[in-house]
Amino acid sequence: MNKPIKLLSTILISTALLGTISSEIVSQSTAYAATSTTKKSKPTSKPGKKPTGSAPGQSSESDAKRSGQLSVSSTQTVSSNQVNSTTANQSAIYVHDGGNLTSENTTVSKTGDTTSADNSNFFGQNAGVLVTKNRSATISGLNETTDAVGANAIFASGSNAKVTVSSSNIKTSKSSSRGLDATLKGTVTATDTNISTQGSHSASVATDRGGGTVSINKGTLRTSGDGSPILYSTGNISASNIDGVASGAEAAVIEGDNNITVNDSTLTGSKNNGVMLYQSQSGDAETGTASFTMTNGSLTSKVKAGAKGTTNNTGALFYVTNTDAKVSLTNVKLSNASNTLIRLASDRWGTSGKNGGKLTFNANNQTLKGNVQVNKGSSLKLLLKNGSELTGNINKTKTSGTVSLTIDGSSTWNVTGTSHVTVLKSSKAHLKNIKSNGHNVYYDKSNSENSWLNGKTYSLNGGGKLVAE
Repeated sequence: MNKPIKLLSTILISTALLGTISSEIVSQSTAYAATSTTKKSKPTSKPGKKPTGSAPGQSSESDAKRSGQLSVSSTQTVSSNQVNSTTANQSAIYVHDGGNLTSENTTVSKTGDTTSADNSNFFGQNAGVLVTKNRSATISGLNETTDAVGANAIFASGSNAKVTVSSSNIKTSKSSSRGLDATLKGTVTATDTNISTQGSHSASVATDRGGGTVSINKGTLRTSGDGSPILYSTGNISASNIDGVASGAEAAVIEGDNNITVNDSTLTGSKNNGVMLYQSQSGDAETGTASFTMTNGSLTSKVKAGAKGTTNNTGALFYVTNTDAKVSLTNVKLSNASNTLIRLASDRWGTSGKNGGKLTFNANNQTLKGNVQVNKGSSLKLLLKNGSELTGNINKTKTSGTVSLTIDGSSTWNVTGTSHVTVLKSSKAHLKNIKSNGHNVYYDKSNSENSWLNGKTYSLNGGGKLVAE
């Protein structure tokens, strides 16, 4: 599903919105609808493995209705063809049972809504192009348009299902219709591909239940629907040299033990937060560490503090809730409409009192600007390394969350307000790298990792003090 969010992926969709589609969880953005104190079904597999079962209200692969206007069950080459499907649940192109497709300069169109959002999200029912287990498709010069609910454009579902796409243009118009999507260990590889989606819960690039891998190198990606980030991962996503804008969602969302890696790209999010890492416990992603890594390029959030959104906490460039997470940035240009750089907090997912965020944030040759808020039940390890610079305050109101801050000899912290850290890792010689601007920084003298400070108060550059409390 392409959830948040699950953020995007597990929202209940009413029959009023989907017509014949029953009221069921829509993977990518459904999780947005759950309340914070409600326990959701857990995956049936053991920790470290991808979920193998179906959560309540969700179907199994045997329930999926999969067919195609062009059904490929042998080795086949098509060139300059036009393939249209107007039938509900039928894909335009369906590669299965011994099929291997090579397609050049093909035009694909798909109308006719799915009758099951789950079957579309998880198994590719009603997709424009669907490739299943152990099958492959190599596609170049594709011009594809889908205008139906649950009509994902390119879908690989099943172990060793492989789709390679190049020099193509993709447009989807309705809900639950992602651009590139992979589930159940399927793989999609795209080069020089432009994607536009307009519906809700329709990320341009997504993975869903059972894990999948999608990589894209070079392309313009645009999403406009609610709950439709540029990148939504419950698997493995990598993106390089892309220009992505989400006007109705975050730039990127990761659920559970999954990852997104971005290089030399421009990402812009416009709703909720810039990047969200979370766990909905819907069963679509195994519990573990959500990881976001970005090198070079730029990341922008247009969300102002307090902006109305799907989550309870909005306006942070990086937001973590109900999961362990890791963010690694190297030389990325950051821009945020609010003054919150990082927020870790409880939200509507998970069990109240146990659903904070736990984040390790690695800044390498990185400029950071904005405040850090770590709420009750959350923890942050913030590492400033190799010439990184932070301008902002940390836990100004002394929230009960814990913060461990590491500053190496080449990095600096420009303090913009009273700050509280649980642990400070540096050296007395490098305390000069904390530019206080007249503000005090407090540390926990009872924490053994602060023993090097001897429980004393130190003067900082700029008139403020480092104070034991």
